[in-house]
Amino acid sequence: MTGNMSLNAPRDAGVEASHSIGRFDFEAGGFLEQLKIGFVTYGALNAARDNAIVVLPGTANTRHSADGYIGPGKAFDTDAYFVIALDAIGAGTSSKPSDGLRGRFPAYNIRDMVRAGFALVQQVFGISRVRAVAGASMGAFQALEWSILYPEATAASILMVPAARAGHVFRSTVATARRVLTMDPLWKDGQYDVPPVEGLRMAGRVYYPWTVTDAWIEQLSPEQLEAETQQTVERAAQWDAWDFLKRYEASASHDISQPFAGDFAKALDRVQASTLVLPSATDRLLPVASARLVARGIRHACYAEIPSTQGHLGWRAVQGSPATTFINDQIARFLGTTG
Repeated sequence: MTGNMSLNAPRDAGVEASHSIGRFDFEAGGFLEQLKIGFVTYGALNAARDNAIVVLPGTANTRHSADGYIGPGKAFDTDAYFVIALDAIGAGTSSKPSDGLRGRFPAYNIRDMVRAGFALVQQVFGISRVRAVAGASMGAFQALEWSILYPEATAASILMVPAARAGHVFRSTVATARRVLTMDPLWKDGQYDVPPVEGLRMAGRVYYPWTVTDAWIEQLSPEQLEAETQQTVERAAQWDAWDFLKRYEASASHDISQPFAGDFAKALDRVQASTLVLPSATDRLLPVASARLVARGIRHACYAEIPSTQGHLGWRAVQGSPATTFINDQIARFLGTTG
């Protein structure tokens, strides 16, 4: 393991580290002799090692995606919990295509991310059962798969803007973003010498409108709309092209029913964890119907819709906003009544 890691680190400071979990075999085939997973921790692990919350990132995000919900008095209260925020395979400080393999980096999926994260938690911290797993969007995909793959090792699960599978809207949006990116002349069939930044920017521009709603867009001035769009555009431009493609393809492949011959009920029946399902009421990227399917299929599920007109992005922490206050309150109440 590398990094300045201490289980007794100050509670208000995040401690960055990474760890190689050893050889990793991917579900679709291929392997890495050494798979590295990056992470940051907050708070202190108690003597019983039963207060750990694992926070998992969204598609475009890293281990810092939920920072606005982590800290004393927040949803993931570091005065009470030991928070481990992970970088999933393919981005951040975890192993990724831009490390050198590029297009030869093995195809990976949500279950691969979860198996790697679970191995890290066991190897580094000796934790056999987590207090909770949590995440938004692709982070929720991972948290749900964690509960399915490791039902006895998961006490609770918190799913923000989740889905049982990536639907047609999301998959189509990702396919369009890929096509736009690979049309950049600098792409060169993936053998680029100069990063295809304009292709990445255009992919971000294609993606942005689906993360919000018509109502949200229409209440913005043209200048505000362009400024918001540019935030997504520039975030996309910061990615390596192969990292971007492999990550979004992994997210778009999400389907909890796939190992169960398409049977969602059978997949969800494996979940033993108390589960909080928090979709955005106006999400069109991952429609609320899929979140309702998840809540209906889990025996110990609580369900509430985030009151936001911002669509999929309604989960993002904005200090003082009604949606963020709602999420903080829902999670704090849920964790306070489950164990």
